[in-house]
Amino acid sequence: MGWCRVEGLGRARSSKRFRSLRAAHPKTLNLDCRVMQAAGAPRPGRRIPPVTSMMKALRAVGALLAGCLLAAGYPPFEWTTVSWAGLLGLVWLVATAPSRRIALWSGYLFGLAYFGVILLWLTEVELIAYYPLAMVQAVAFLIVAAGSYRYRDAPPWTFVLAVAGSSALAEFLRVRWPFGGFPWGSVGVTVGATPLRPSAQWFGATGWGVILAAMAAVMVLVIRKRLTERALAAALVIICLIGVAGNVWPAVPDGEARQVTIVQGNSPCPGTRCPNERQLIFESHLALTRNLPAGADLIVWPESSTGGRADPLRDPSVAELIGNEAVRLDTIILVGGDLDAGPDHFQNVNMVFGRGGTIIDVYRKRHPVPFGEYVPIRPVFERVPALDRVPRDMIRGDRQSLFDLGGVRFGSVISYEGSYARYERQAVRSGAQFIVLATNEASFGVTPASDQFIAISRVRAAELGVDVVHAAVTGRSAFVHADGRVEGLTGLFETTTVDGTVLARTAGPTLYVRWGDWLQVAAMIAFLVLVASSWFTGGEAGRRTRKD
Repeated sequence: MGWCRVEGLGRARSSKRFRSLRAAHPKTLNLDCRVMQAAGAPRPGRRIPPVTSMMKALRAVGALLAGCLLAAGYPPFEWTTVSWAGLLGLVWLVATAPSRRIALWSGYLFGLAYFGVILLWLTEVELIAYYPLAMVQAVAFLIVAAGSYRYRDAPPWTFVLAVAGSSALAEFLRVRWPFGGFPWGSVGVTVGATPLRPSAQWFGATGWGVILAAMAAVMVLVIRKRLTERALAAALVIICLIGVAGNVWPAVPDGEARQVTIVQGNSPCPGTRCPNERQLIFESHLALTRNLPAGADLIVWPESSTGGRADPLRDPSVAELIGNEAVRLDTIILVGGDLDAGPDHFQNVNMVFGRGGTIIDVYRKRHPVPFGEYVPIRPVFERVPALDRVPRDMIRGDRQSLFDLGGVRFGSVISYEGSYARYERQAVRSGAQFIVLATNEASFGVTPASDQFIAISRVRAAELGVDVVHAAVTGRSAFVHADGRVEGLTGLFETTTVDGTVLARTAGPTLYVRWGDWLQVAAMIAFLVLVASSWFTGGEAGRRTRKD
């Protein structure tokens, strides 16, 4: 039962007492009754303990630790179970926060720790690149905290929807804004190191992010005794069934095999930009290719393996040297290059040399790295000294190119694009039967950046059901297969070549290829509908419904 305030007759009378008074004095008593318990107020006589500075400090430390735990799901650790415990910690801290302000701070500190750990490799570039990005990305968990706190004591499944939906909304926004978004750090990527990975073919890493958030909400409800252990068991069974189904019916290539060689030419001065670096990188890749025997169907030179004076599009002699190798080996060579396009611009491209030794097609990168390959709102940011390293802006490409490899079609993406699901998904939707991801990663030193990128490619291969040739100049190169295998993994700053076999996908597109982030979008829309309905009903949907 609730309790009521009765003006003129004292405070905190029981609802039963109030009903008898109202029956006895329907006209003479001025009664102002509010069911305070349902609105969240304390019972009369029950004292709410003050929120001490020590409690605030402990919650802040807990949020930071939980964020670090979630980050442990990414390389170099990949402690998946531990990382999901961090997500549970976030939801519990928000759901039990004594005030909205503390809930929001818990969410933000959690995000700050999470991205602070995952993106630590950015300190190799500049601290000015690391701190602002981590601080901006942490806002995503501020959204999660706000949505979860608002519905913390709503009916249990409303709370689950709020946690999952607010997580979906935060991820959707983070990957798109500002400046084209930043997809690195998706929680769903952590399933890539687990047997749940094959089920990404149905709803992608974004869908797994929604499911993991919902699971954390269910566990918090059980801990708070608002759901029984049966509900938790049912949720675990559903997740296990999804995982089993993914392994029973995996999305794997089933077509013709193609032999591919990755040439990892390295750099004589990675990250320092020494004189003639591009020329030396080109010469290293050319020398390695000249030592290759015939037999490969495709040879891949990664991003930035040409450029500067070694520009195949401007210097016929450079194109001739590469073309001669294509003729000698009777193969196709994909060559990455940062090529000049005037005093204020450059192009980042993948050029494909045919068996006849000429360039038969070019793919131009469509998504440049903000503050790395272009400066957004340059008049505003050009005063930052570190941005002197970005004197020119990249010219964006405007189409997805597919290349033919003896009856097998493949698509390519360049570095940063590979962290976005949409570019590789678009290539597969257009008919690509495997993907070549050409990257550089020279700026990140001996850090987990390359391993994290391969972890992203591992989930991407499972989503799309295709093999991925992950080729780097100085980072790690590997053949990432749709069934989860990672073969031919090279070392950082290793000058080498690696051979591998990829299979073409001839089966129909996966559900994720067809529908994309449908589970994320559905959860996000459901959450927005919930919020809108709360506004129209005066906030009733967010009020407490649990009886003490």
